[in-house]
Amino acid sequence: MQKQLNQSPSKKLSIKESASGTEGIEVARINQVNADVSCNQPFRATSYGFILMLKGKISVKTSVRNEILKERDLFFIFPDSVYEVLDHTDFSFIKITVSKDYLSKEGLFLSAAQQYTIFQAKAINKFFLTKDEYHDIYHNVIALEKKLKIPDDMPFRSDVIRNSFIEILYDLLLSNNSRKDLEPPKRDSKFELTTRFLDLLSEFFRTERQVIFYAGKLFITPRHLSQVVKSVTGKTAGELIDEIVIGEAKILLANHSLNVSGVAEALNFSNSSFFGKYFKKNTNLSPSVYRMTNRLPRQTFF
Repeated sequence: MQKQLNQSPSKKLSIKESASGTEGIEVARINQVNADVSCNQPFRATSYGFILMLKGKISVKTSVRNEILKERDLFFIFPDSVYEVLDHTDFSFIKITVSKDYLSKEGLFLSAAQQYTIFQAKAINKFFLTKDEYHDIYHNVIALEKKLKIPDDMPFRSDVIRNSFIEILYDLLLSNNSRKDLEPPKRDSKFELTTRFLDLLSEFFRTERQVIFYAGKLFITPRHLSQVVKSVTGKTAGELIDEIVIGEAKILLANHSLNVSGVAEALNFSNSSFFGKYFKKNTNLSPSVYRMTNRLPRQTFF
């Protein structure tokens, strides 16, 4: 993981957002303006979705890898995942976000393979569109944006929105299936084990920070777990544990609703001193310094 946090004043940006939405689904256009939302500050997504890059470049850190988003890239978003913008140049994108229960509420029962392809293949959260794919998806997203502005009392409004959204889902499936090199990775034993580890990590990271705990849950040795996880993600199990704990700590510290002792308690550290040493080891900053110089942005990308 990135061990040292840039201690110079964070690059900041603000987002000019125009959004159209209904309960559970929203389309928004976002353009860089000037200074408001900090780079190098983790935030948590709350919905499924994707962003379609229109221009510029954004460097974003995910729990698995760093990504460079550029024009005609499609980037998938997953609820409860933590992201961090590392850098950017003049950019513009359009996004669709969908609440966790929207698909089931609207009766959109995709096959397991389709759901995996669109929203669950976290190892593939970005791909580059051809010009034709880009224009097809872009125009269908614009069509959905217009339909979301239909007055609430208009008959069949929800059905119109639902069908427009389905068309976009199948655009994504067709785009993904058209390229062999971007199909979901084969779910071999290493991939399956890493997926199970990441699922356990997302469930227990607030209370468990030892590789041996996760290895025990998976009935393997800690060494084997780290070797397998590194072969799939490029990071050891311990590095991923530290990364997700530090990401959560940064979010809690920047929220300013808890003091340092409260954050240490929320993450199951025995005391604030031990938490402080752990945080400084991974960031080169003390929790109190990080807390004083960071606040959660009023708006986030995803």
